[in-house]
Amino acid sequence: MSYPIMKKITEADWDRLIKELRYDEDVVYAKKIFWNKSDKEIMDTFESGFAFTERSEELLYMPAELFNYYYHYFPEFVIRGNYDRLDTPSVANSFIQLLEEKLEDHSFHYEGPLMLANNALDFIWDNIDRFNYAPDIYGDFLPRIKALKHSIQHYSIARH
Repeated sequence: MSYPIMKKITEADWDRLIKELRYDEDVVYAKKIFWNKSDKEIMDTFESGFAFTERSEELLYMPAELFNYYYHYFPEFVIRGNYDRLDTPSVANSFIQLLEEKLEDHSFHYEGPLMLANNALDFIWDNIDRFNYAPDIYGDFLPRIKALKHSIQHYSIARH
């Protein structure tokens, strides 16, 4: 089965969505971070200290059209591993929590972002000792990863 190709997001798309959301402050702020930035600039914002938690929230509050376009940066960030060793549980938790919420509200409209999510889950799984070293704070990631992989496997892409 083939899926539609994502269209490029334009400034007009951002402005239309901001207007539809009645100038939602989260989306207005996200535009400053994501719109008209190079891949490197966006990745640098993920890799700047603990900023990945902010990027996770921005992706969470983005309308699906924007989320599907910009989501790929988060799994890429997870897999790159350019974060402090002590932040690994927080990285995994932020990523997993975003994925849980976006799967639940059926925000994924394309197969590509789901494949990237699955790859990042595999990466966390393969490095579980590194990510799962603070279960007293974040819980055990393994059951959450298993549940997410099952959800992704059975996720139905709706045409948009």
